[in-house]
Amino acid sequence: MASSIRKAQLPLSCQLCDNPNVIKWKCKDCVMLMCDNCKERVHPKSKYSEKHTIISLKDIGKAILDIECTDFTLGSKDEVYYGQYRGSKVKVLLPDDVTNTVLSTSPMLITCIHINKDKEIILGLREQGSPFPVTEFSTRQIAVFDENKKLKFLIEYDQKGKKLFSYIWRISSDSYNNIYAIDQFENFDGRLVALEISGGVKFIYVGQSGVNTSQTPFNPMDVVITRTNIIIITDLNNHSLHALNTKGEMIGLQNVTDLGIKCPGSLCMDTEGFLLIGCTSHIKASYAKIHVAKIAL
Repeated sequence: MASSIRKAQLPLSCQLCDNPNVIKWKCKDCVMLMCDNCKERVHPKSKYSEKHTIISLKDIGKAILDIECTDFTLGSKDEVYYGQYRGSKVKVLLPDDVTNTVLSTSPMLITCIHINKDKEIILGLREQGSPFPVTEFSTRQIAVFDENKKLKFLIEYDQKGKKLFSYIWRISSDSYNNIYAIDQFENFDGRLVALEISGGVKFIYVGQSGVNTSQTPFNPMDVVITRTNIIIITDLNNHSLHALNTKGEMIGLQNVTDLGIKCPGSLCMDTEGFLLIGCTSHIKASYAKIHVAKIAL
């Protein structure tokens, strides 16, 4: 993994030519990044380009919506689904900035949200009140809703009837719809709980013994799955990324400080296979950046 992630923070280039020109434009319809030359000479040659909307990269992100949420994810048409902050509603933000409520989990509170390849909404849930300490009366669940927003099943216990979760922080899924949940403890250390599509436990990953000790415990904050079903997990306080296969075996471990990346807190795979690494500012404000990495896993 070390050799495959060395090209962190790759500069973006024009997607219509091979020249290392600075990109300045984006077509909202064909989602192309362009340089000045390609905007004027290449893109107009497209059959339907006259109806396309081209915007300056300087204007991207100027329309800011102030939305408080526990977590968010994208739908199949780039709608933004999010869990209401300290609430029970799943809402969707449509491309025209209209917001609708799509389901409610009341009285349970939403802790995180994910949508799998079959358009099922997967939520982390907890009871109302203080999240910690976790007691025998606490209810911590994963809820799976079908494409029509109907509840399919809940996951709360393992095969032996023991409660599985402390605080379900983040959720992802692979191409087989197996579920991977970041389960955090009160001190923000935690583990990865891997679940079969039926809800049974596949494996639980608690870090790597050579790195994660009592002095440097596993501190997972996010998980993402590559197109080849490689599981990548952030280890925030140890400035590391862990890579696992679907059996829970570690196949890569990358300390990212040498790449200028510190406190990796969030992960995302874009449509072109780049890994986006969001870093937090809880130690130092200057760490709060988004890094772009090309990996070969």
